Amino acid sequence: MRPSGSSTLVPVTYLGRNVYVIDNGGLGYDRTNATFVVRTSRGSIMIDTGYAVAFRRVMEGLRAIGIGRDELKAVLLTHVHLDHCGATPLILREFRDAVVVVHPRGARHLEDPSRLLEATKEIFGERVFSKMGGMEPVDGSRIVRVSDEEELEFGDVVLRALYTPGHAPHHVAYLLTPHRYVFAGDALATRGTVFKVPLPDTVPPGFDFEAGMRSIRRVFEADPRLVLITHYGWYVASQELMEEELELYRRWFERIRELKSQGLDRFRIAELFIREFEDGLRQPLHPVARDWIYRYVWGAYLGIG
Repeated sequence: MRPSGSSTLVPVTYLGRNVYVIDNGGLGYDRTNATFVVRTSRGSIMIDTGYAVAFRRVMEGLRAIGIGRDELKAVLLTHVHLDHCGATPLILREFRDAVVVVHPRGARHLEDPSRLLEATKEIFGERVFSKMGGMEPVDGSRIVRVSDEEELEFGDVVLRALYTPGHAPHHVAYLLTPHRYVFAGDALATRGTVFKVPLPDTVPPGFDFEAGMRSIRRVFEADPRLVLITHYGWYVASQELMEEELELYRRWFERIRELKSQGLDRFRIAELFIREFEDGLRQPLHPVARDWIYRYVWGAYLGIG
């Protein structure tokens, strides 16, 4: 889709039933980071904004969809990590009628993102952090806190919050009805053409394995038709997919635990995994996939204790 008055090809995918996917470009790579938009009979909803640096691309996507300044009513955040929430203050500045919806444990990091920014810089390093665009504070009067099983009605659709910790202690997925689509955030593995292989999304400062496994089950027990993940894409929900996710995370942690017990540090484990993936694929991994494997191994490594 191409917005009016722009020569930029905006990567927007229409999934039907008034649901859109904007490829917000992440940190400069297509098909790594998604922003979802749902048009309803009472305005539009956005799920996850992407980094602050992705703001212009998200705005171009919204224009391509045809969303005016008074149409966006809410930004729903699956969790408060910069790749999901960084552009929130910029979006709220553009859309004065919109509020941001987040789990109560994440709300404080929107009002005062200083700890979030500090932790992100520590994990990613100054060079990568500087590309993200930072994040400004959000006015507390525009924050709506959502708890587990709480339902948000927007005209002809309802979104039900599903508390899904593991990746983050304040992570929430959203079940869209009557569509039966789940916006799963990072509760499920990273997938897609860029990554070649599914990767458990176990980022630092420490993934909670038991909570994460419960959250995978929770997503599928909501009986979705489709699961939509920020990194990256949309997949038909099935018993087989749930079992694949559970086994993927189980094997990931068992292998890292075993290698850690043998004295390997997180860097050597990540390098081993990358080599094994590339040998199996018989081709190099995308630079983003290689980079993320280092961080995902780190999170699991710390989570094991």
